[in-house]
Amino acid sequence: MTKKILLIGFLLITLSQITVSQNNKTIEFKFPNPVGYVNDFEGVFSTEQILELNEIIKKHENNTSNEIVIVSIDSYYPYKSLFEYSLELANQWGIGKKDKNNGILIIFGEKIRQIRIQVGYGLENKLKDEEAKRIIDNTIIPEFKKGDYYTGIKNGLIKIIKEIE
Repeated sequence: MTKKILLIGFLLITLSQITVSQNNKTIEFKFPNPVGYVNDFEGVFSTEQILELNEIIKKHENNTSNEIVIVSIDSYYPYKSLFEYSLELANQWGIGKKDKNNGILIIFGEKIRQIRIQVGYGLENKLKDEEAKRIIDNTIIPEFKKGDYYTGIKNGLIKIIKEIE
């Protein structure tokens, strides 16, 4: 009887350790490599549209040193929110000059139906969260609702640039 209890206890402890070790496995995740100012991983823009957005951003960066990156994605898995994904992506890619923290990430997805403007600390005094939300709600989203992602992003980009110049 004692041997059975000891054996059952040993098996329970062993099984619980196996379960814990399986639950502690971390998900390996690697962000895609950036391909430029516009990283259209969801494929919503034409080549001409990407070139035009690139030119707008490049001109602004040459004038100010601010870095703006546009990213389209179809998922933010394994992150729990677009906020977490965008913050980690901006940090991983090093958007903005390190000494100025002057980067902005515009990230959205047609499939996930979400958009976020992630602003580096160095530009928060020029583009506050409330203003970024207003740009999203009043400029970008109305075009997205029409299915025109390019116009929404381009007009939003132009408003962002006016705010931070």
